Amino acid sequence: MMNRKTILFVLLIALLGLALQGTDVPSTFAQTHYYILSLGKLSAEPSAVVQSAQSEGFSLAQFDEADIGETELATILDAPMALITDGSRFYLRARLEGYTYTVRPSGDGYELVINPSEDVVVNDVLAAVLMDLQGFGILGSEVNLAFASYAKADLKGPASPDGVFIESTLYGLVVAEDWFAFAAANGLTQVGLRVEIVAEKLPGGALSSDFASYVLEESESLVKLLLPIDELLALAQSESIGYVRIAYQPAVP
Repeated sequence: MMNRKTILFVLLIALLGLALQGTDVPSTFAQTHYYILSLGKLSAEPSAVVQSAQSEGFSLAQFDEADIGETELATILDAPMALITDGSRFYLRARLEGYTYTVRPSGDGYELVINPSEDVVVNDVLAAVLMDLQGFGILGSEVNLAFASYAKADLKGPASPDGVFIESTLYGLVVAEDWFAFAAANGLTQVGLRVEIVAEKLPGGALSSDFASYVLEESESLVKLLLPIDELLALAQSESIGYVRIAYQPAVP
């Protein structure tokens, strides 16, 4: 007899199939693009995900428990299956035949990134990925079929949303298919699932206490933070912040 979780999963797969038939969602994930879907809030704790991932042979880096060197991190990220944890956040990536999928934090909880290496059937990929995620206990409360797609060949990158005052490179990081590769290619200082940035405060403005634990340095007009990547847009939309930009490093004479 199927348990309640299994029944809910089967129903979800069925609903995905019906939804795909009744919307403008494409029937294939094209190899020229990558796709981001919302998973909503997850109830799984990183420790439980770590336990499940280790049993499945995932390579593991835990920034919440130790400093990870660049060489060690690169080796882990090159593995077919990798899991990065950073405090209460995790980043799970699996490279499979025909596509790679990533589960990572987002402003609304977690999101699923699908990066096809060939044209693949949407319904088949989502069913396989959701079954994997259920095995990890990290299936979210929502799978949003109105996914965003991004062209891999678009070197300029997408424009920031209206009302979000953030440097284009940092917005590019938020929606990049691979946070680690993008940060390295653009000279960003990334530690775990955080990035070093500077927020320019409006006159008389004060940084929200929501971001206080990430502050590295602060002056009357600027604040330097090592901020979770999924918090970048929230910071840029803060009432007291005029602009969020890269933490520029001084050039060596």
